[in-house]
Amino acid sequence: MNKEKLFYLGSLPHSNPIEAIEFVKKHSSHLPFLPQLPESHPQEDMIGQVLRGIDLGFWDEKASSCLELFQNEFVDSPRYKIQIAGPYTVARSMSAKFLDVAPLWVGFWKGLRKQLREAAFQGELWVQIDEPFWNSALPYICEGYTAFLQSVKEVDWDIKLGVHSCATLRPFPFVDHINFFDFLSFDFTQSPMTPQEEENYGRWLCQKGKNLVWGGLKAGNNNLNHLFKDHPQVWISPPCGFYGWEISELERQVGEWEK
Repeated sequence: MNKEKLFYLGSLPHSNPIEAIEFVKKHSSHLPFLPQLPESHPQEDMIGQVLRGIDLGFWDEKASSCLELFQNEFVDSPRYKIQIAGPYTVARSMSAKFLDVAPLWVGFWKGLRKQLREAAFQGELWVQIDEPFWNSALPYICEGYTAFLQSVKEVDWDIKLGVHSCATLRPFPFVDHINFFDFLSFDFTQSPMTPQEEENYGRWLCQKGKNLVWGGLKAGNNNLNHLFKDHPQVWISPPCGFYGWEISELERQVGEWEK
């Protein structure tokens, strides 16, 4: 597989930030991603990270143990990616209302974007909003999500904004807020792409700058829909992050994917 077609979702099993950055350098130099290490840094889990960010208005070494090293290594990269738990997921985890959490999330995002600019990152920023509970039963997620996405884009219209969901009931995202997204990342291990999805994703990929991330590597490399197998805007990923993996198994598996 072309190494530069691989898309990494964010979490790694490493306990040492230096080792995590080395993994990114070795395997994802085409799109460096800020590693999340929830195994050894409890405040770095996807919910705790956002809550600390909301409290501080930015990320510090407790919310993102790899941030300083990531900056030092990839500040001159032409593009880079960060992952943030979305407001619906944060609200659901807190038994709170989405409409109460969304403005707090946007306020934190403003501070984080300023922080990244001040760190002298000049490359194209990819922002992956993690909404693992977004499924086909919640096509709009909740009232106000389109307005939320517009607020995120208004902070910086030049970012590439995407959403990731590993829900078994794959979301069908062609609704009002789809135009705010530049990339979509879903789990395709549980069921094949439907004819309706084939049609809609085909139209989606005709647009300049749009990417589809096919989450299916754990199930093997042969389940990629034949219509998109060689499409330059289709990337490949595991359906979820690597939290809980053994590092040795991760390196072995990634080595297989890169052959």
